[in-house]
Amino acid sequence: MRLQELLDGIEIKNGYSLNPEISNVTDDSRKVRNSSAFVCIKGKRNDGCDYARKAVERGAAVVICDRDIGVKNCIVVDNAREAYAIMCANYYGNCHRRLKMIGVTGTNGKTTTSFIIKKILENNGYKVGMISTVEVVIGNEKYPADYTTPDPSVLHRYFYMMKMAGCDVCVMEVSSQALAQKRTYGINFDIGVFTNLSREHLDYHGTMEDYAKAKALLMKNSDVSVINSDDDWAQFMKENAKGKVVTYGINSQSDLKAENIKLDFDKVEYSLTSNGESFDIVYNVIGRFSVYNSLAALAVGIIMKADMKRAVKAVAETGNVKGRVEKIKNSRGINVLIDFAHTPDSLKNVLKTVKDIYDKRLITVFGCGGDRDKSKRAVMGRIACEYSDLVYVTSDNPRTENPDKIIDDIVKDLDKGSYIRITDRTQAIKAALAEAKEGDTVLIAGKGHEKYQILGKEKIHFDEREIVKQILE
Repeated sequence: MRLQELLDGIEIKNGYSLNPEISNVTDDSRKVRNSSAFVCIKGKRNDGCDYARKAVERGAAVVICDRDIGVKNCIVVDNAREAYAIMCANYYGNCHRRLKMIGVTGTNGKTTTSFIIKKILENNGYKVGMISTVEVVIGNEKYPADYTTPDPSVLHRYFYMMKMAGCDVCVMEVSSQALAQKRTYGINFDIGVFTNLSREHLDYHGTMEDYAKAKALLMKNSDVSVINSDDDWAQFMKENAKGKVVTYGINSQSDLKAENIKLDFDKVEYSLTSNGESFDIVYNVIGRFSVYNSLAALAVGIIMKADMKRAVKAVAETGNVKGRVEKIKNSRGINVLIDFAHTPDSLKNVLKTVKDIYDKRLITVFGCGGDRDKSKRAVMGRIACEYSDLVYVTSDNPRTENPDKIIDDIVKDLDKGSYIRITDRTQAIKAALAEAKEGDTVLIAGKGHEKYQILGKEKIHFDEREIVKQILE
């Protein structure tokens, strides 16, 4: 692609007459090759401008920056992040404009809601691509997901692949960091879904208000906003919505409302009322949060003019998403659940759900991630002890932090007799399973679908499904 095509829609602040053929667009100097366009992005730790000369030495045909840094073939733009997103979209043919774009944001529930939406639309004849925390699905192919919402170059490549695979719709999770970092800049969403907002990522955003503002960017860029009206931040999201608002909820007045809710040990049932009609919903996943997730997905189905009989059937056919209250079968009669709960709110929700459903003891294994919001650690420790009969505090993904110091933060407000401390996560899981009797529930929280553990800057293989089965066999 020629440079001038690549820069279409971007205001250039300095004069340039270049129009070389561009081989790729990247913000990573290590991926620069001959005829690359290198975009200088400033992050919290690094500034791409510091790598511009190295990029030119590696063969970059042009350097895009938000200031003149005195390197060869430097093009100055007002905002490098916005320019990068537009350039990536141009490079891959702006395929997002030829897809129905459905974005899902919120602290909890994004992944499950996305999976249910995908199933509802597929049952109604759509061919759906999906970008989620768990995996990327394009046609019949599945790809591992490194981030909830990928870098613009990866994101727009996925859109291109979806169009090549014949997809009509893209359902994608949209994280607050992706919105703040403008990874989705320039994308107009046909539907934006807001699930909920609770304490998370404050190490990045600083305050709940700034966290909410980042989430609200999806509402500002969606033709229709689907909003959980029971959430404390619902009104804020409505105020930021640029187009039509459709609400869903249990307790408040909503366009879609769940009534006559029954929470069972293996499913939820409720009556959905919408536009004067009522539908009996069965969703084979436990917990009140499952009512909200399925309601949000059904709202999207209605907006997409799905046949409701097929939509209801789709919900009933959608099982557990990997790592979301995922039950591991075993011969010892223990309820072993693996869940991604890694925020105070999500941990509390899953613990309350399990406690309400199962009669016998609840044994919880959990930790907190390193190099992330430290303020939530003690809060999660208190929640775990309040709702569990026995708690094993252990490592999660310690990253570059000392795992024992992370545990110190978790247990600092707890009585020493209220928890058992085992730093090695495998040994903690082993101890919890050895302690469990028939009918007890062991909840292993925090990592969910992940098949790795991050120690230092290295990822090691760590699949809790495999570990549980090896211990119990």
